[in-house]
Amino acid sequence: MITPEIKQKIIDKFTFVDEKGHALISPFIVSREKKVLYFHIAKTGGSSIDALLTKNGLNDHVLDNLHIDYKKRKEYFAEVVEEWDEYYKFTFIRNKYDLLVSLYHHDYVAPLNRCSFKDFLNIHVKEKSPLYPHYDFWIDQHFLTTIDDQIIFDFIGRFENYHEDMATVCKRIEIPYEDVRKNLGRYDKNKKYDSYYTPELKGVVDTKFAKEIGYFNWSD
Repeated sequence: MITPEIKQKIIDKFTFVDEKGHALISPFIVSREKKVLYFHIAKTGGSSIDALLTKNGLNDHVLDNLHIDYKKRKEYFAEVVEEWDEYYKFTFIRNKYDLLVSLYHHDYVAPLNRCSFKDFLNIHVKEKSPLYPHYDFWIDQHFLTTIDDQIIFDFIGRFENYHEDMATVCKRIEIPYEDVRKNLGRYDKNKKYDSYYTPELKGVVDTKFAKEIGYFNWSD
């Protein structure tokens, strides 16, 4: 069981609001009735998972609904955290080097204005991005999945093992597994992600996300 101190740290982490008015409670999909909680990390198959959960009635449409007053969403989240141990909590992660390539292509036209992959890493990832004041905050998978270096989810699937891991989740939450795929990247998947990186650019990622890379044993 998690302590009141850890619960407060979860609330503080995920309800922090950045300079653009964004908060990390928005990627949560929750069913309070079924006690299922999913956290959507960018470019890990989350739109597909969201669609499958929603299809099966496992989304209360509160935390991910930006039309609901933030104060009410924050109160809802605090109530969920209070019952944290009662939920089946899962998320998916992705090889950091591959994730950054996917993220780059997703944002390539807007807001990145067709910048090079090198500029994307050096301007928006390595330094404080002029577009996203806390870009690394949203994509640091160690930060997003742990409190005091301890995993806060019951299951962490791997994008590289998506079908098998999602089938495991579906069995646990008692819904039929379907290969519902949404928001798929429209770039050349045959081009290996490691071909995007020079030693210099790999060094940028290795330095910026050293803890995550070590924790999850990512390799390029």
